[in-house]
Amino acid sequence: MTQFQTLEDQLRAAMPTMTRAERQLASHMLGNFPLSVLGTVATIAQDAGVSAPTVVRFVRKIGFSGYPEFRAQLHEEMGERLASPITKHEKWADRLEIDHPLNRFALRVIENLRQTLSQQDLRTFDAVRDLLADKSRSVYLIGGRLTRSIAEYFTTALHVMRSDVTLLSSQPNTWPPALLDMSAGDVLVVFDIRRYEPSVQQFAELAHAQQMEVVLFTDQWVSPTAGVARHILTSQIEVPSAWDTIVPLIALVESMLSALQDANWQDTRERLERMERFYEEMLLFKRMR
Repeated sequence: MTQFQTLEDQLRAAMPTMTRAERQLASHMLGNFPLSVLGTVATIAQDAGVSAPTVVRFVRKIGFSGYPEFRAQLHEEMGERLASPITKHEKWADRLEIDHPLNRFALRVIENLRQTLSQQDLRTFDAVRDLLADKSRSVYLIGGRLTRSIAEYFTTALHVMRSDVTLLSSQPNTWPPALLDMSAGDVLVVFDIRRYEPSVQQFAELAHAQQMEVVLFTDQWVSPTAGVARHILTSQIEVPSAWDTIVPLIALVESMLSALQDANWQDTRERLERMERFYEEMLLFKRMR
Protein backbone atom coordinates (compact mmCIF):
# COMPACT_ATOMS: atom_id res chain seq x y z
CA MET A 1 0.00 0.00 0.00
CA THR A 2 1.36 3.45 -0.89
CA GLN A 3 1.91 6.13 1.72
CA PHE A 4 -1.39 7.88 1.02
CA GLN A 5 -3.48 4.88 -0.08
CA THR A 6 -6.32 3.80 2.17
CA LEU A 7 -8.22 0.55 2.31
CA GLU A 8 -11.05 2.20 0.42
CA ASP A 9 -8.57 3.29 -2.27
CA GLN A 10 -7.44 -0.31 -2.62
CA LEU A 11 -11.01 -1.51 -3.07
CA ARG A 12 -11.68 1.03 -5.83
CA ALA A 13 -8.35 0.38 -7.59
CA ALA A 14 -8.97 -3.37 -7.78
CA MET A 15 -12.48 -3.12 -9.28
CA PRO A 16 -11.44 -3.51 -12.97
CA THR A 17 -9.78 -6.89 -12.32
CA MET A 18 -12.59 -8.41 -10.25
CA THR A 19 -15.01 -11.17 -11.12
CA ARG A 20 -18.76 -10.47 -11.09
CA ALA A 21 -19.13 -11.80 -7.51
CA GLU A 22 -16.10 -9.83 -6.36
CA ARG A 23 -17.47 -6.63 -7.90
CA GLN A 24 -20.76 -7.29 -6.12
CA LEU A 25 -18.85 -7.66 -2.85
CA ALA A 26 -16.74 -4.55 -3.47
CA SER A 27 -19.82 -2.49 -4.32
CA HIS A 28 -21.45 -3.60 -1.08
CA MET A 29 -18.34 -2.69 0.92
CA LEU A 30 -17.93 0.72 -0.72
CA GLY A 31 -21.63 1.50 -0.46
CA ASN A 32 -21.47 1.89 3.33
CA PHE A 33 -17.76 1.92 4.09
CA PRO A 34 -16.44 1.17 6.71
CA LEU A 35 -19.57 -0.09 8.50
CA SER A 36 -20.06 -2.72 5.79
CA VAL A 37 -16.73 -4.42 6.56
CA LEU A 38 -16.87 -4.54 10.34
CA GLY A 39 -18.46 -7.98 10.62
CA THR A 40 -17.14 -11.51 10.27
CA VAL A 41 -16.46 -13.20 6.94
CA ALA A 42 -19.81 -14.98 7.23
CA THR A 43 -21.86 -11.86 7.99
CA ILE A 44 -20.19 -9.80 5.24
CA ALA A 45 -20.76 -12.62 2.74
CA GLN A 46 -24.42 -12.86 3.74
CA ASP A 47 -24.99 -9.10 3.56
CA ALA A 48 -23.29 -8.86 0.15
CA GLY A 49 -25.04 -11.93 -1.26
CA VAL A 50 -21.83 -13.82 -1.99
CA SER A 51 -20.11 -16.88 -0.53
CA ALA A 52 -17.62 -16.82 2.34
CA PRO A 53 -14.81 -18.18 0.09
CA THR A 54 -15.43 -15.21 -2.23
CA VAL A 55 -14.74 -12.83 0.67
CA VAL A 56 -11.49 -14.65 1.51
CA ARG A 57 -10.31 -14.71 -2.12
CA PHE A 58 -11.25 -11.07 -2.49
CA VAL A 59 -9.12 -9.77 0.39
CA ARG A 60 -6.16 -11.78 -0.89
CA LYS A 61 -6.66 -10.35 -4.36
CA ILE A 62 -6.35 -6.79 -3.08
CA GLY A 63 -3.07 -7.53 -1.36
CA PHE A 64 -3.73 -9.05 2.06
CA SER A 65 -2.57 -12.43 3.34
CA GLY A 66 -6.03 -13.13 4.72
CA TYR A 67 -9.04 -11.64 6.43
CA PRO A 68 -7.26 -11.04 9.80
CA GLU A 69 -4.73 -8.76 8.11
CA PHE A 70 -7.54 -7.00 6.24
CA ARG A 71 -9.36 -6.36 9.54
CA ALA A 72 -6.14 -5.17 11.21
CA GLN A 73 -5.67 -2.57 8.48
CA LEU A 74 -9.27 -1.45 8.87
CA HIS A 75 -8.90 -1.04 12.63
CA GLU A 76 -5.73 1.00 12.14
CA GLU A 77 -7.53 3.34 9.76
CA MET A 78 -10.50 3.66 12.10
CA GLY A 79 -8.08 4.72 14.81
CA GLU A 80 -6.91 7.45 12.45
CA ARG A 81 -10.50 8.69 12.13
CA LEU A 82 -10.85 9.59 15.77
CA ALA A 83 -7.38 11.00 16.32
CA SER A 84 -7.37 14.08 18.54
CA PRO A 85 -5.45 17.25 17.50
CA ILE A 86 -2.63 16.37 19.93
CA THR A 87 -2.32 12.84 18.53
CA LYS A 88 -2.31 14.15 14.97
CA HIS A 89 0.41 16.69 15.75
CA GLU A 90 2.64 14.09 17.42
CA LYS A 91 2.21 11.81 14.43
CA TRP A 92 3.67 14.45 12.13
CA ALA A 93 6.22 15.90 14.57
CA ASP A 94 8.62 12.99 14.09
CA ARG A 95 8.58 13.37 10.30
CA LEU A 96 10.44 16.66 10.10
CA GLU A 97 11.55 17.65 6.62
CA ILE A 98 14.54 19.77 5.69
CA ASP A 99 12.48 22.19 3.63
CA HIS A 100 10.35 25.01 4.97
CA PRO A 101 7.09 24.10 6.81
CA LEU A 102 5.07 26.14 4.34
CA ASN A 103 6.41 24.08 1.43
CA ARG A 104 5.90 20.80 3.24
CA PHE A 105 2.32 21.71 4.10
CA ALA A 106 1.52 23.07 0.66
CA LEU A 107 2.82 19.97 -1.10
CA ARG A 108 0.58 17.75 1.00
CA VAL A 109 -2.46 19.95 0.37
CA ILE A 110 -1.77 19.83 -3.37
CA GLU A 111 -1.46 16.04 -3.22
CA ASN A 112 -4.71 15.82 -1.23
CA LEU A 113 -6.43 18.00 -3.79
CA ARG A 114 -5.14 15.87 -6.66
CA GLN A 115 -6.30 12.66 -5.00
CA THR A 116 -9.67 14.14 -4.06
CA LEU A 117 -10.48 15.25 -7.59
CA SER A 118 -9.15 12.10 -9.25
CA GLN A 119 -11.16 9.74 -7.01
CA GLN A 120 -14.56 11.32 -7.64
CA ASP A 121 -17.26 9.25 -9.28
CA LEU A 122 -18.52 11.64 -11.96
CA ARG A 123 -21.94 9.98 -11.97
CA THR A 124 -22.29 10.73 -8.25
CA PHE A 125 -21.14 14.30 -8.78
CA ASP A 126 -23.66 14.80 -11.59
CA ALA A 127 -26.46 13.23 -9.53
CA VAL A 128 -25.79 15.67 -6.68
CA ARG A 129 -25.76 18.57 -9.15
CA ASP A 130 -29.12 17.48 -10.54
CA LEU A 131 -30.64 17.24 -7.05
CA LEU A 132 -29.44 20.72 -6.11
CA ALA A 133 -30.57 22.16 -9.45
CA ASP A 134 -34.10 20.76 -9.02
CA LYS A 135 -36.07 23.76 -7.77
CA SER A 136 -39.03 21.61 -6.80
CA ARG A 137 -36.90 20.42 -3.87
CA SER A 138 -35.98 22.55 -0.88
CA VAL A 139 -32.32 22.33 0.16
CA TYR A 140 -31.06 22.25 3.75
CA LEU A 141 -27.41 22.31 4.80
CA ILE A 142 -25.74 21.30 8.06
CA GLY A 143 -22.13 21.14 9.23
CA GLY A 144 -20.16 20.25 12.31
CA ARG A 145 -17.87 22.32 14.48
CA LEU A 146 -15.20 22.70 11.78
CA THR A 147 -17.31 22.19 8.67
CA ARG A 148 -20.16 24.59 9.41
CA SER A 149 -18.15 27.36 7.71
CA ILE A 150 -18.19 25.33 4.47
CA ALA A 151 -21.93 24.73 4.79
CA GLU A 152 -22.43 28.47 5.32
CA TYR A 153 -20.33 29.34 2.26
CA PHE A 154 -22.20 26.79 0.14
CA THR A 155 -25.54 28.18 1.36
CA THR A 156 -24.58 31.77 0.50
CA ALA A 157 -23.57 30.82 -3.04
CA LEU A 158 -26.61 28.59 -3.61
CA HIS A 159 -28.88 31.48 -2.64
CA VAL A 160 -27.62 33.33 -5.70
CA MET A 161 -28.82 30.53 -7.97
CA ARG A 162 -32.07 29.42 -6.36
CA SER A 163 -34.54 29.96 -3.52
CA ASP A 164 -35.56 27.54 -0.75
CA VAL A 165 -32.03 27.10 0.61
CA THR A 166 -31.65 26.92 4.40
CA LEU A 167 -28.55 26.73 6.60
CA LEU A 168 -29.47 24.90 9.78
CA SER A 169 -28.45 26.40 13.09
CA SER A 170 -25.49 25.05 15.02
CA GLN A 171 -27.83 24.59 18.01
CA PRO A 172 -29.35 21.06 18.01
CA ASN A 173 -32.40 22.26 19.94
CA THR A 174 -33.49 24.14 16.80
CA TRP A 175 -33.40 21.04 14.59
CA PRO A 176 -36.70 19.34 15.59
CA PRO A 177 -38.75 22.39 14.49
CA ALA A 178 -36.77 22.47 11.24
CA LEU A 179 -37.72 18.85 10.60
CA LEU A 180 -41.37 19.87 10.65
CA ASP A 181 -40.86 21.91 7.47
CA MET A 182 -38.94 19.23 5.59
CA SER A 183 -40.77 17.13 3.00
CA ALA A 184 -40.08 13.87 1.22
CA GLY A 185 -37.76 14.50 -1.71
CA ASP A 186 -36.13 17.58 -0.19
CA VAL A 187 -32.33 17.57 -0.03
CA LEU A 188 -30.15 17.59 3.09
CA VAL A 189 -26.47 18.36 2.46
CA VAL A 190 -24.29 17.19 5.35
CA PHE A 191 -20.66 18.13 5.97
CA ASP A 192 -18.98 15.79 8.46
CA ILE A 193 -15.29 14.97 8.84
CA ARG A 194 -13.38 13.25 11.64
CA ARG A 195 -14.05 13.48 14.65
CA TYR A 196 -17.60 12.75 13.56
CA GLU A 197 -20.43 14.36 15.52
CA PRO A 198 -23.20 12.01 16.70
CA SER A 199 -25.75 14.83 16.73
CA VAL A 200 -25.19 15.50 13.03
CA GLN A 201 -25.53 11.79 12.26
CA GLN A 202 -28.72 11.56 14.31
CA PHE A 203 -30.24 14.52 12.48
CA ALA A 204 -29.37 12.99 9.11
CA GLU A 205 -31.04 9.74 10.18
CA LEU A 206 -34.21 11.60 11.16
CA ALA A 207 -34.21 13.45 7.83
CA HIS A 208 -33.70 10.17 5.98
CA ALA A 209 -36.65 8.68 7.87
CA GLN A 210 -38.72 11.50 6.37
CA GLN A 211 -37.60 10.35 2.92
CA MET A 212 -35.26 13.26 2.33
CA GLU A 213 -32.35 12.85 -0.08
CA VAL A 214 -29.17 12.96 2.03
CA VAL A 215 -25.93 14.12 0.38
CA LEU A 216 -22.73 13.68 2.41
CA PHE A 217 -19.46 15.58 2.00
CA THR A 218 -16.91 13.74 4.15
CA ASP A 219 -13.29 12.63 4.46
CA GLN A 220 -11.43 9.56 3.21
CA TRP A 221 -12.45 7.54 6.27
CA VAL A 222 -16.14 8.34 5.69
CA SER A 223 -18.54 9.62 8.36
CA PRO A 224 -21.04 7.13 9.86
CA THR A 225 -23.71 9.34 8.28
CA ALA A 226 -22.87 7.43 5.08
CA GLY A 227 -25.32 4.81 6.35
CA VAL A 228 -28.24 7.04 5.33
CA ALA A 229 -26.65 9.07 2.54
CA ARG A 230 -27.79 8.50 -1.01
CA HIS A 231 -24.72 10.23 -2.44
CA ILE A 232 -21.25 10.50 -0.86
CA LEU A 233 -18.41 12.80 -1.92
CA THR A 234 -15.11 12.14 -0.14
CA SER A 235 -12.01 14.31 0.29
CA GLN A 236 -8.45 13.67 1.40
CA ILE A 237 -7.92 15.92 4.44
CA GLU A 238 -4.82 14.72 6.33
CA VAL A 239 -1.88 17.16 6.47
CA PRO A 240 1.23 17.66 8.66
CA SER A 241 -0.72 19.59 11.27
CA ALA A 242 -2.83 19.12 14.39
CA TRP A 243 -5.80 20.15 12.21
CA ASP A 244 -7.09 18.60 9.03
CA THR A 245 -7.33 20.67 5.87
CA ILE A 246 -10.68 21.68 4.40
CA VAL A 247 -9.18 22.86 1.10
CA PRO A 248 -10.24 19.74 -0.88
CA LEU A 249 -13.77 19.99 0.55
CA ILE A 250 -13.99 23.60 -0.57
CA ALA A 251 -12.69 22.62 -4.01
CA LEU A 252 -15.51 20.08 -4.33
CA VAL A 253 -18.07 22.66 -3.22
CA GLU A 254 -16.80 25.26 -5.69
CA SER A 255 -16.74 22.66 -8.48
CA MET A 256 -20.35 21.85 -7.65
CA LEU A 257 -21.27 25.55 -7.72
CA SER A 258 -19.68 25.90 -11.15
CA ALA A 259 -21.61 22.89 -12.44
CA LEU A 260 -24.87 24.28 -11.04
CA GLN A 261 -24.20 27.64 -12.64
CA ASP A 262 -23.76 25.97 -16.03
CA ALA A 263 -26.86 23.82 -15.55
CA ASN A 264 -29.15 26.80 -14.89
CA TRP A 265 -27.19 29.75 -16.28
CA GLN A 266 -30.16 31.77 -17.57
CA ASP A 267 -31.96 31.63 -14.21
CA THR A 268 -28.71 32.29 -12.36
CA ARG A 269 -27.96 35.29 -14.54
CA GLU A 270 -31.38 36.80 -13.94
CA ARG A 271 -31.03 36.35 -10.16
CA LEU A 272 -27.53 37.85 -10.26
CA GLU A 273 -28.74 40.90 -12.18
CA ARG A 274 -31.57 41.48 -9.69
CA MET A 275 -29.25 40.99 -6.74
CA GLU A 276 -26.69 43.44 -8.14
CA ARG A 277 -29.41 46.08 -8.49
CA PHE A 278 -30.29 45.60 -4.81
CA TYR A 279 -26.63 45.91 -3.85
CA GLU A 280 -26.35 49.17 -5.77
CA GLU A 281 -29.51 50.61 -4.23
CA MET A 282 -28.29 49.74 -0.73
CA LEU A 283 -24.73 51.02 -1.43
CA LEU A 284 -23.29 47.88 0.13
CA PHE A 285 -20.12 47.77 -1.97
CA LYS A 286 -17.68 50.37 -3.17
CA ARG A 287 -18.22 51.23 -6.81
CA MET A 288 -15.48 50.15 -9.18
CA ARG A 289 -14.07 53.04 -11.21
